[in-house]
Amino acid sequence: MRTTKGYRVDRLRRRRRTKAELWQAWVLYALAGVVAFGAVFGAWYLGSRWLKKPQEQAQPGYLALVTLTAPTSGQPVAAALVVKDPAGGAPALYVIPKELLLDGPKGEYVFAGDSLAAGTLKQDLERVVNAEIDEAYELPVTALGDLSAAGEYQLSLRDPVELDMAGTKRMFKEGSTIVSAAEVPELFAASGPKGYDAWRIQEALWNAVLEAAALRPADVRAKAAGAAAARASGSGDTRYLEDALRGLTGGDAVVYRIPSHSRVAEGQFAFLPKSDDIMAQITRKAPGFRSPYTVLVRNGSGRVGAGKAVADELAILDVNLPAPTNAETFDYRQTQILPGSRALPLAADIRAILGRGIVLDDADVPPETVVVIVGADSKLKNAEPKD
Repeated sequence: MRTTKGYRVDRLRRRRRTKAELWQAWVLYALAGVVAFGAVFGAWYLGSRWLKKPQEQAQPGYLALVTLTAPTSGQPVAAALVVKDPAGGAPALYVIPKELLLDGPKGEYVFAGDSLAAGTLKQDLERVVNAEIDEAYELPVTALGDLSAAGEYQLSLRDPVELDMAGTKRMFKEGSTIVSAAEVPELFAASGPKGYDAWRIQEALWNAVLEAAALRPADVRAKAAGAAAARASGSGDTRYLEDALRGLTGGDAVVYRIPSHSRVAEGQFAFLPKSDDIMAQITRKAPGFRSPYTVLVRNGSGRVGAGKAVADELAILDVNLPAPTNAETFDYRQTQILPGSRALPLAADIRAILGRGIVLDDADVPPETVVVIVGADSKLKNAEPKD
């Protein structure tokens, strides 16, 4: 009996020990799972906070399309392209006239006003500037009031302007005129009998708003830019818009019409894009701009600014154009153009643009590169001899 009792007790102990070991094992498995989950979650959290942070920062340069919308209907009434040069400086704002001719998806001409109404302005404009537009925003016209908080604006007009404002004709004389902030949305939406009227009033409005905003303290301007950008739609990422508004209200921004010239055909007025100027002022400043050809400008004349002046002339070319540097000496009497083996046609174009210089062979120049050494024969303004 003692043996039997001892056997039963021993078996009961083994069962209890087995159950305890199983329970401990499950607890350890659960704890291991929790620890593993915590490690994975922690790694993901730190990675998202640290490793991805550089990708979340805005690019130093960008193209941003801003469409202004009517305060009540939300319909688009005007548009502008903001260009931020990666090299630095204040952004530039290019007003897009509704009469600007763009390229449609099948190569057909389409007016910017029609693209604006159809919602295809970004795609049609990208084909004209030959670059990707990084972000497109829709901003209520009234949001511009957040930038300056002004009750009225002073418009400066170089020429008289006639507008059709909801069926009412209104004339603006050349010079300065005062308009109330309440009139701004209607003025942006107004049309005119001549192609220049609407563009001129939009240019004057943008200048007036940005100049008024520039008078505010820097910290107030920054908050105002953030408040205005927060009212935008069309993109969930408003960093480029906020950065653009901060730069535009800093006091150094410039407002232009997108590079174009006017034409009247069969009674129809239109602005035709100027491809050379668009390349120099817009395409070249797009973050993704790359060209198979490179032009290196070196100042061999000894005159300060000569290299930059030549580079500015060559900016219309579809080439990579690094900042000019000095040549080894400043005794070049004649401008020299040294092409690589596959860049001879490009050298001829450079010679035609500059209107001077001699094309010479140089085996040391890379095949798709042209070296331009500026000589004393250059007739350039704002270029002074070195001391």
